[in-house]
Amino acid sequence: MIALWRQYLPQFFQGVGVTLELTALSLLVALLFGFLLALARLSGWRGLVLGATVYTEVIRAIPVLVLLFLAYYSLAQAGIKLSGMTAAVVTLGGFYATLYGEIFRGAILGVDRGQSEAALALGMNRRTVMRKIVLPQAFFTILPPATNQLSNLIKDTSLVFTVGVTDLMFQAYAASSATFQPMDMLLLAGIVYFVFYLVLSKFLTRWELNVQRRRG
Repeated sequence: MIALWRQYLPQFFQGVGVTLELTALSLLVALLFGFLLALARLSGWRGLVLGATVYTEVIRAIPVLVLLFLAYYSLAQAGIKLSGMTAAVVTLGGFYATLYGEIFRGAILGVDRGQSEAALALGMNRRTVMRKIVLPQAFFTILPPATNQLSNLIKDTSLVFTVGVTDLMFQAYAASSATFQPMDMLLLAGIVYFVFYLVLSKFLTRWELNVQRRRG
């Protein structure tokens, strides 16, 4: 088994690179779109609030794999052909935007409203109040749940091999088919995922502690 692992480990590391790229792109989309969803739901404009709410509730209710197939296969039938990577980024980014949007919204609502009212009374506009008063305080509330969702995002990237993205899970599946040793190959994939998750978790925990120390 060890000899087999050594043979396929380089391919698995290539898959890790694709997984990292996919995670980074999906996270960027999720953060940007999630922030816009949060602002839309807090805007007070009925159309924006309704649209953002409906999108959030509907997307959160559908499994990620179903959304991925809709983006990759169903859109192709409608004449919109996306590559596997693009469909994966759109799906994961769009799904996790609903989760990050709720995190952002809750954090913003958690900031004492009196501070915003005082700043407005002093002549600040709403954009400046949001940028200089609300968001800096909300950031510390956002940090722990946001990093937890990043861990879930990494695990959900394992679904994208179903649309041909050559991530870590794709390499494990290909190696299983070539060697007829699915248990050995999937076990190796599990170990690589675990190490990947452990390193990222330690990094994020240390980063959170550093941020909290600076705040303190």
